[in-house]
Amino acid sequence: MNLSAIRVRLTALGIPNEVYDRYNEPHRFYHSNDHLNDLFQQVADRQLADHDALLLAAVYHDVIYDPKSSTNEEDSASYFNDNYAADTNLKAEVSQIILDTKTHQPSSELSAVFCELDLNILRQPFDKLIAYEHQIFKEFQFVDYKTYQAKRVEVLQQLRNTVDNPALDILIAYVQHRQPNIAVYPGSFNPFHKGHYNILQKAERIFDKVIIARGVNLAKEQSNHNLPAALQYHQVESYSTLLTDFVEQLGYPVTIIRGLRNGTDLQYELNQYRYLQDLSNSAINIVSIFCDREYEHISSTGIRQLAAYGHAEQYLL
Repeated sequence: MNLSAIRVRLTALGIPNEVYDRYNEPHRFYHSNDHLNDLFQQVADRQLADHDALLLAAVYHDVIYDPKSSTNEEDSASYFNDNYAADTNLKAEVSQIILDTKTHQPSSELSAVFCELDLNILRQPFDKLIAYEHQIFKEFQFVDYKTYQAKRVEVLQQLRNTVDNPALDILIAYVQHRQPNIAVYPGSFNPFHKGHYNILQKAERIFDKVIIARGVNLAKEQSNHNLPAALQYHQVESYSTLLTDFVEQLGYPVTIIRGLRNGTDLQYELNQYRYLQDLSNSAINIVSIFCDREYEHISSTGIRQLAAYGHAEQYLL
């Protein structure tokens, strides 16, 4: 059976499109439709498409995925039970397979097959393991890198005891010694608006990760705006020190991002750069990024003024 036949079978099982849509959520980099399609391809290659429980487990095992949550498997199983109509035995079998993926300790023969499929990425050569690692890193970008590095090595070492692939040893060493290209995007963000987000998106095409650093600017009004939900999976830090002190306290090299709207901003930032050079105990890297033309007139000050008249929403995320 080929992948097309798998898709036909899934359609016959009556899985709604909203389930597949969840795998397109913006915080997913590995646990996405690509992972889902890989599972379907493995099922097709092994001629296992006659197992409805296996197909349903594949579709629903990551239907709920929040990298900040420790109950994704339980929540996915609950979602399946609440939203899919099937006989009691089938639902119980699928739910248990989903729950088994929490530890990948199978409770049945079919669960053992699915756990093997789900961990197939760990049996791949090093180049694919590197791509996988970078995807997981992006999913957990809200975690400080030093913490991520220690926890990730711990997880990979545990998985190494389960999967016999020497390339995993190389991956573990890679994570232990990797220094990702990390940037810090500082600002008072009072509020964080579409122009800021435009700069952030451009920075993320350059850097492996961008930390949002919300500083207290004594020359400006203290922020009373929450950061938008679009940033909930980013690392967000607050600081009330000099920016140079904050950057040095991170404990790893970073580049500072400065957003520019026009030539006036450029002149101002050049002056600020000289201060940063004077105050930093080490070489400091700064990248200035111009926003797109449609955002060059937007400022937090202007938005606060418009908010008083109820016309600020169009500039906010």
